[in-house]
Amino acid sequence: MKRSTRGMSLVETMIALAILGFGVLGAAAAQITAVKFARESRLRTEAYYLAEQQMEAFQGMDGAAIADVLADSDYPNDSNNPLDPDPNDGLARAFNRSWNIQADTPEAGVYTLSVTVQWTSTQGQTRSVVIESIKTDV
Repeated sequence: MKRSTRGMSLVETMIALAILGFGVLGAAAAQITAVKFARESRLRTEAYYLAEQQMEAFQGMDGAAIADVLADSDYPNDSNNPLDPDPNDGLARAFNRSWNIQADTPEAGVYTLSVTVQWTSTQGQTRSVVIESIKTDV
């Protein structure tokens, strides 16, 4: 009987299955990594949203309202900490928001604003997003 008409041997089948298995394992590992990166990206986006939300609130305040923020007993931390951008979505996330306001910097009548949002990454590392801006007292 000719070799080409006999079909595949058991050894050839096992080698083919091993190669297929390694390929599937590689694809699974890539998928797990992609899910981790997507989660980190979502956390960073939510942190940026929380920082931007507070910065917009500061930009809408006049000088007297910003002075009230500086006199608040919770300054420089948000009294609502820890923050969860969407408590109804079933995902437990804890962000801590704080800010720094410097009056008359870099010149009189100007405030330098900085908002920081921190969270713990899926790897257990502390991450943060910082947004800075200036505002006139007008």
